Amino acid sequence: MDYRNTSSIPVISRYKPEMSDKDLEDLALQLRRDVVELTFYSGTKSSHIGGELSSAEIMAVLYGGFLNLRPEEPEWPGRDILVMSKGHCSGVLYPAMAWRGYFRRDMLWNEFNRAHGLLQEHCNLHLPGIEAATGSLGMGLANGCGYAWAMKHDGEDSRRVYVLLGDGECTEGQTWEGIGLGAQLKLDNLIAIVDYNKYIISSTTYDVMDLEPFEDRWKDFNWHVQRINGHDIKALRNALETAKNISTAPGKPRVVICDTIKGKGIGFMEKDAFHWHAGHLDDALREQCLKELGL
Repeated sequence: MDYRNTSSIPVISRYKPEMSDKDLEDLALQLRRDVVELTFYSGTKSSHIGGELSSAEIMAVLYGGFLNLRPEEPEWPGRDILVMSKGHCSGVLYPAMAWRGYFRRDMLWNEFNRAHGLLQEHCNLHLPGIEAATGSLGMGLANGCGYAWAMKHDGEDSRRVYVLLGDGECTEGQTWEGIGLGAQLKLDNLIAIVDYNKYIISSTTYDVMDLEPFEDRWKDFNWHVQRINGHDIKALRNALETAKNISTAPGKPRVVICDTIKGKGIGFMEKDAFHWHAGHLDDALREQCLKELGL
């Protein structure tokens, strides 16, 4: 296996306190390119690449502005919390974290899915900046409820908890227990974001466990609901701005349902999303991916 100290992927985006829509679009492209490279150089030459690509804009908007963080001080008491509930898609989280300065960029090419590396395919608490272990899907929202309740209990009104969910785990019972608990505890500082690309490991959500009418289900549990195009930077920014404002719906937790495309940005993955829930990249596929992403 080839180890690298650098990557052939040029850096086209750097963090600044005020990121424009164009800046965030560049970041989403950077993340997609980094996901491809990280996947290729991983210990298994694989990742859960389809769902990583579908959530690039979501991750760009979160790390590019909405998460109040101090990467140089990962345990800063005033920080916002992100629970990466769809933890198998850590391959898009790690590039975002490296971009914000949590760790060196070259770790992406040398420690993902490698023995003794910190960047394992499921997020783990050994890596500073990770707030919850996600080895079992479906637990993330309940975990977020715990964080949000603790903030309420301690009177930390300025902090927010964001939970990024996959649609597959939204078929699981514990997720709906978390939805019920969030409403019961009136956690209006809790913001769930669903990457609704409509594919899970074995088929479409419609075939396995149809979530529709998805918006109505959340509303029936007394959540404030928005549904948007999850690849539209402006729509994401507006929705999250609305969600983080307590006056939007006092006493109600919030969810932003993001309609997305699995494998977004890579044509052959978009057309065959069923087989790209996870996948391996050889030399030819890597080159094809990077070409489609403008390299």
